[in-house]
Amino acid sequence: MTPRLRAAVGWTAALLLFFGIAVVRVAGDARDALTEGRAALARGDGDRGVRALRRAAHLYLPGNAVNTDACDALERYAREEEALGHQARAVEAWRAIRSSALATRWLVVPYRAHLDRANRSLARLMALLPPPAEERDVSVARREELHYALLLEDRAPDPAWVLVLGVGVALWLGGAFYAARHGWDDDDRPRARTLAATATAVTVGLVLFVLALRRA
Repeated sequence: MTPRLRAAVGWTAALLLFFGIAVVRVAGDARDALTEGRAALARGDGDRGVRALRRAAHLYLPGNAVNTDACDALERYAREEEALGHQARAVEAWRAIRSSALATRWLVVPYRAHLDRANRSLARLMALLPPPAEERDVSVARREELHYALLLEDRAPDPAWVLVLGVGVALWLGGAFYAARHGWDDDDRPRARTLAATATAVTVGLVLFVLALRRA
């Protein structure tokens, strides 16, 4: 094994170890937050319970059932409080679900079904609140539609285009760096193939970066 290959293997192993430790830590924190939230709700501490469950949902890892369990617990609590007439507490729980769904989205929205139910429920509950003066003549059903439309508005960057932007930056900077390191031989003569390939990578990266910046 060459020194360069040994160095690459060493760096890869170190990165995998760091990533593994981070995953274990996040999964453990999410599990602890779920346990804390359930215990708080069981003893009647709704505020602390919702905060802990929201944290458990925010500590998202693909395939981790703890995150979904946290959203399920929040949804049950919201429905129970709404049935008891505690609309403010129900709204708090639905908002915790909504914020978790929006905070953890990437190429997909992990809690899509929970988000849809949270938006519907929040729109219904907010429509029941005393309306402002300019909406006193608007029906409850119409106010619910308006609230729901506002909740569906999404001004955050499109995750897919953010990914494209990252790829563009990687090609742009990576190509430039590689050209600076390997574009010339020991006698400072240009390596035509290397420079042509890196120029293509830099060009494609810049195009993707500008396109993603405009579309994201």
